[in-house]
Amino acid sequence: MKILALIDGEHYPPVTEDALKAVEGDVVAAVFLGGTEKIGSIEELTTRLDIPVYEGEESRDILDVIAEACSTHEIEQVIDLSDEPVLTYVSRLRLACTLMREGVQYRGSDFLFTPPHYPRILRQPSLSVVGTAKRVGKTAFSGYVARTLRTSGYTPCIVTMGRGGPAQPEIIRGDTIQLTPSYLMEQANRGKHAASDHWENALISRVMTVGCRRCGGGMAGVPFSSNVEEGARLANTLAATFVILEGSGITFPPVDTNRCIVIVGAHQPLEFINEYFGPFRILMADLLILMMCEEPMASQQKVAEIQKAIDEIKPGLPQAHCVFRPVPLADVSDRKIFLATTAPPAILESTLVPYLEQNYHCDIVKASPHLSNRPRLRKDLEQFLPQVDTLLTEIKASAIDVATREALALHRDVVFMDNVPKVVGGTVTCLEDAIIQLAKEAEEEVA
Repeated sequence: MKILALIDGEHYPPVTEDALKAVEGDVVAAVFLGGTEKIGSIEELTTRLDIPVYEGEESRDILDVIAEACSTHEIEQVIDLSDEPVLTYVSRLRLACTLMREGVQYRGSDFLFTPPHYPRILRQPSLSVVGTAKRVGKTAFSGYVARTLRTSGYTPCIVTMGRGGPAQPEIIRGDTIQLTPSYLMEQANRGKHAASDHWENALISRVMTVGCRRCGGGMAGVPFSSNVEEGARLANTLAATFVILEGSGITFPPVDTNRCIVIVGAHQPLEFINEYFGPFRILMADLLILMMCEEPMASQQKVAEIQKAIDEIKPGLPQAHCVFRPVPLADVSDRKIFLATTAPPAILESTLVPYLEQNYHCDIVKASPHLSNRPRLRKDLEQFLPQVDTLLTEIKASAIDVATREALALHRDVVFMDNVPKVVGGTVTCLEDAIIQLAKEAEEEVA
């Protein structure tokens, strides 16, 4: 194993030399991180250690130097022989993000970060859609990507990996079957989670989907267990020309894809993006979507701060700043509506309800943000469903087994709802063009 050592001037050279002799593996180079208390010169250190010693001065420069040294020497593992104050906890995590993105292990005296190595299973061109938090719109955006590709002549398939997915990967032919409320209710009665991501994508985007499950997620987004590899092999059997792998929460699909779209929530704390393992996810992106770029979710100043942080982590990364807008999948004009969503109450009342009423000419009698809270949703339904003629709901959480069940029992109409991204800023002006560009790059890579 080829090893790169990280060293500093807070240790005497003989101490560093002895530590390197104890390393198991072939230490072929070192990077000097800083500190002058106990060394004379870099030249003296290089002579004593008898390996090339590279030097950087500032944190970003050091990351660049380390990455270049890893590439030059085909490094498989970086060992850290430094200590505070040269490297802090924050800078070590940033370094771990950079090294794992490069496929290099990062090891210290009491830690080991191992880069994810995902198997290459898919035969078709592919991209993954992942997020930096739960409820940032991965499923809605995956469906949007699928519709964009379908309009451009592709035959897309979406592979999902929800926490409520099936024990065995299952195919939903959203391109051929009619997914009505009664049909989804029938699936729920058979014990299926009919509001799972693959059902939502199949219904809303009318494409083939493969539903999978996962449990747990590591700091770099690796699930503890999943059946996604099996699901990817199942996707290979379908007549699809492009595959979209949808992440779950902050977890990546554990299968190699040609390109990656990362979705960030503008409402997230800034440190979740530019510290910890946020930078790792940014570094994985070929296109970044910053969602919820509007008050009260995020101020323009907050959006600008996030954009600056992303530019510092991965300069030149295309960014599309977006908001979601609801789209009923059937005519709701002149209807009295009970609206069930997972949207935060503030954005629901200030933006989404007026948008629906103005653009779709309906009357929202009650807007419930409790779709993911079954007890509170049941209370809302019990009080307000008798006052309306239509349930308008996202397909998430308890949309089928609670909301749709109650609506059908009261003989109310059920209309499902999509959430469509709208670009409001960033460096990407046309989202469709950016998606098609990634698809073409994926095709070229496969070819």
